[in-house]
Amino acid sequence: MAQIRAEFQDGKRIVFTARERSFVNVRETRDDGPIGFSSSELLLMALGNCSLGILTNHDLLKDMPLKKATAILESGNSQNPSRFDNIKLNIELELEDSSLHNQEDTLERIADNCPVGNTLKFSPEITVKVTLK
Repeated sequence: MAQIRAEFQDGKRIVFTARERSFVNVRETRDDGPIGFSSSELLLMALGNCSLGILTNHDLLKDMPLKKATAILESGNSQNPSRFDNIKLNIELELEDSSLHNQEDTLERIADNCPVGNTLKFSPEITVKVTLK
């Protein structure tokens, strides 16, 4: 089970804490654009992190030397701006060994089976509770 604490501080940043580690996301905009990441960007980062992790730790690639593994994620917004209507995930792998060439379909199925992707595909039940103090 994952547990994340997100605390809004000083009206401009959110501190995320998990497993006693913290990450600060600044919710501030300057003349040249936002400083931190949007919620949509954080979601895409989570999907990219999960997909690359599942793929590169799979038995097919686990012991294979990788020169490079890159994920590029793009989202399309639907007419409702609070939801993506699609997400495109393109993964590029540079391998030292050519034995996996022509196995793109298998590698796509592996990467497509990450927990974040599965959660997005099969809508989880989300319960929201607000407590005022």
